[in-house]
Amino acid sequence: MKVELTEEISVTTGTMYCVRVDDSSIKWFAQKESAENFYNDILTNPSILKPIKNILKSQEVYLSLE
Repeated sequence: MKVELTEEISVTTGTMYCVRVDDSSIKWFAQKESAENFYNDILTNPSILKPIKNILKSQEVYLSLE
C-alpha cells in the first residue's frame, strides 16, 4: 500500500492537500496540518481505511409465486 500526502495548487480552488492511497484520492483538506494528521493516522493504523458497515434494519420478505 502506497500512502501519499500531496499539495495541489489551482487558480480556482487555491492550495489543497490530498491524502492518496494506491494512487486514489481518499480525502481532501484545506489545512495542511489536518492532512498531515490524517496521513499519520493511516500510517499508524491502516485499518481506518476499511469501510464500516452497520446494518440498521433488516427483514426477510417472502412472496407467493401464485
